[in-house]
Amino acid sequence: MESEKNSNESESSKETNVAQKSVVESLKESVVDVFYPSESDEKLKVIDWQADHPAPFNTILFRKYIGLTPADRVESLPWEKFFTVVLDKQDWWTDFEIQRAEKFAKIKTLMQENLTELEYLRAGRVEVEAYLVGKDFEGKWKGLKTLIIES
Repeated sequence: MESEKNSNESESSKETNVAQKSVVESLKESVVDVFYPSESDEKLKVIDWQADHPAPFNTILFRKYIGLTPADRVESLPWEKFFTVVLDKQDWWTDFEIQRAEKFAKIKTLMQENLTELEYLRAGRVEVEAYLVGKDFEGKWKGLKTLIIES
């Protein structure tokens, strides 16, 4: 009877831990072995900025957080564009691209369900630092970054 009670408490504890997993932890799990396609496929990295600036996360704040000068090129795009290259199926896609798209679809859903005021910011010209950020339930900025090579 006692071991059954402990077993039930253990199961309940596991469920609670999963439910309480932070968006950062969930993102870290979802980006393992996921690469953003460009001339040099780069890993996705999770960012966890403790800033609680009001949205939009404008280019001045963005420059501050990643250490850019006012002369550095920064652009803000609709957040959905971050996923266009990886989710818009092409005729030439192999199983690899299809599996990658499935991973990115899960990442997109995770971000949509857990972050608000999503923004896609890019810095640079040929070597572009790409950031997809949004606010978590505490108003802190979280998201992803990667390097995109465009020539």
